[in-house]
Amino acid sequence: IGAMGVSSRAQQDVGYYAQLELERDAGAQAINKAFRKLALKHHPDKHAGAEEAVLAFRAVAEAFEVLSEPRARALYDQYGEAGLKDGVPDGNGGVVGGKYRFSGDAQRIFETFFGSASPFGDIYGALADPNSAVPDAAGPAFYGELTSLSKPVTAGQPRPIARDVPVTLAQLYRGDSLTVAHSFKKLNADGVTSTLTQSDLRLQIQPGWASGYKVVFPKAGDEGPAVVPADVVFTLKETGARDGYRRAGHDLIYSARITLVDALCGSILSVPTLDGRTLSIGLTEVISPGYVKLVPGEGMPLPTQPTAAANAAVKKGDLRIEFELVFPSRLSPAQRQAVRAVKM
Repeated sequence: IGAMGVSSRAQQDVGYYAQLELERDAGAQAINKAFRKLALKHHPDKHAGAEEAVLAFRAVAEAFEVLSEPRARALYDQYGEAGLKDGVPDGNGGVVGGKYRFSGDAQRIFETFFGSASPFGDIYGALADPNSAVPDAAGPAFYGELTSLSKPVTAGQPRPIARDVPVTLAQLYRGDSLTVAHSFKKLNADGVTSTLTQSDLRLQIQPGWASGYKVVFPKAGDEGPAVVPADVVFTLKETGARDGYRRAGHDLIYSARITLVDALCGSILSVPTLDGRTLSIGLTEVISPGYVKLVPGEGMPLPTQPTAAANAAVKKGDLRIEFELVFPSRLSPAQRQAVRAVKM
């Protein structure tokens, strides 16, 4: 146990009820009250980010996450933390429990509960000045524990929940519709407890979007007392095979390997596109090292503007073809003589 009087679950095994200083028969209101008290007490911002405070804050958040969710709490009460996280045999060859993992984001749990990122305010959103020598008569101490007064609720919204969604360059080229699994805590009818709910979010990728593009689902985060659910923000991250392509703004760059003979004498180059077509590009010029051939209008689609007509032609950037010249491993005497005969 550290100087703050509360140890981290990473340091020693402390039961969730003990972590929140609760009895096992504690109700939802008691759990909320305990979390409110201990989360404010151990918030790292009140302790200059001290490691002991960070660990204690995470431990309190994990305990609250489990005990405030009825199904997780029921598993914990019956099978303990090991059963909750690792599961126990059900007698039929299966396993009960074993699916819980702490999200690790104690600050998001704090913001969802309080509606504020600041530990110097209360659950109702009022902020107190931590440097003031005069007690805040309207602050947390004035309500709840010291008086029987209730303060009007002002809903706050936590910071957005950010998630990366992997996509390929081909998906960004042609557009795609993705279903992303999403779970959130849905507030129950009692207005205090919540239930973990699974939901799918439909992500419609428009042709031409770039890696790093953000799609916002407003208020799709966890619900809680006096809290506006956080926005969920998906960020597209390009990954996977590129089929010889890379992107440069609205242009596409394709890397082609051609023989020295084709570079000198010309040929027809077949280029597979990202939407399944094949372009036949005539090479009539001499291809020298560093040469780039431009094919207008075969780059990335420009994202559709909201004011564009439905039947408007899709505008695209250009395709730039770069060449890697493949030299022969050897030449016969006759071939050498033929090459020497070429006038530069």
